[in-house]
Amino acid sequence: MAGLPTDINIDILSRLSVKCLLRFKCVSKSFCSLIDSQEFIKIHLKRSIETNSNLSLILSGTPAPILDSSRYWGGKIFSAGLDSLNLVVELDHPFKNCKGRTPIVDSCNGLIALKNDENGIALWNPSTEEHLILPKFWGDLKDFTVVDGFGYDAVNDDYKVVRFVQLVIGNVGYTEIAVYSLRTNSWRRIRVDFPYYIFHGWDGTFADGHVHWLVTNNPEDYIENLIIAFNLKSEEFHEVPLPHLENRNGVLVMFVGNFSGCLYFSCLCNYPQPVVIWVLKGCWTKAFSFPRSVGDYVKALAYSQSGGKVLVDKFEYGEDEDINRWELFWYDLQNQGAAADQVTIHGVPQGCRDTIVCVDSRVSVAACAGRGVAGREGRMS
Repeated sequence: MAGLPTDINIDILSRLSVKCLLRFKCVSKSFCSLIDSQEFIKIHLKRSIETNSNLSLILSGTPAPILDSSRYWGGKIFSAGLDSLNLVVELDHPFKNCKGRTPIVDSCNGLIALKNDENGIALWNPSTEEHLILPKFWGDLKDFTVVDGFGYDAVNDDYKVVRFVQLVIGNVGYTEIAVYSLRTNSWRRIRVDFPYYIFHGWDGTFADGHVHWLVTNNPEDYIENLIIAFNLKSEEFHEVPLPHLENRNGVLVMFVGNFSGCLYFSCLCNYPQPVVIWVLKGCWTKAFSFPRSVGDYVKALAYSQSGGKVLVDKFEYGEDEDINRWELFWYDLQNQGAAADQVTIHGVPQGCRDTIVCVDSRVSVAACAGRGVAGREGRMS
């Protein structure tokens, strides 16, 4: 390969996994320089996304707020390739030895935003183990509802974290919003009108240049009634109407997530209504549905590489948390009435969890934030 033209080397190398690329860096100085270049890193990432390859399932021991439980995994986080889900490894993440909950905020381009009750937020690339702990911006927030979001501003080539801090007394809500920019490695408050209320404390979902949250504009509602989207370029909000629900009064819980790069919406309704997944591509489209017997909480994670199946994480409530069940399945989209293929992942503890799909990449926190930053705490301005 050393004697081949550069464009051919790029085409070959861009098809490899991150692990292989790290080994190829030892071949020669020219290979090392090529693989470390920002141009090649973007080419490799783009190919992985377009071909639905180099994807990993990340399993965290800290569940979503509505599925909260005392049965954490002591901050442990695991990873398994989507093409080899039976092979799982425990990851060394920035808060591995810290106390408190360590939920995953979101994943974008191979970077994961991870937060810890006592130590704030970190941006972390599990493929390269590089990380940056963000500067702290607030003090004690135990009496506030705090939700975060993470995503990529493609126009400014910048990764951003958005944080809401809200306190509601009666029908009056007080909200502060701040944005962290990796490019400047600093936080700043933004002043926008925010006439919304946050119920369940779900962190945001990134899709199509926006971070999305479920909210309500009526503090007396018992459930959210719309989605708000935060444009990471303009740093402005707009509302996203919910898909048409035939029996809105029967909805118990709503969810939003990222499925194959698009925003998706699902809800848990009164039994025996099925769980329907809507995907937003200009307008809401019903992508697929699952019988209620599948579970009480169904999270669509990813298509198989062939596109014929979808990986689903399901949750069923038990009489107590000791018999709550989390299970992974591959569902055949061409024959949804057929039995699903259960996925068994050995080496992962039982109990509450959260799952997210992350593309393996060589996106560098240090390169985005400036030299000498990764692996230590940033600054605050």
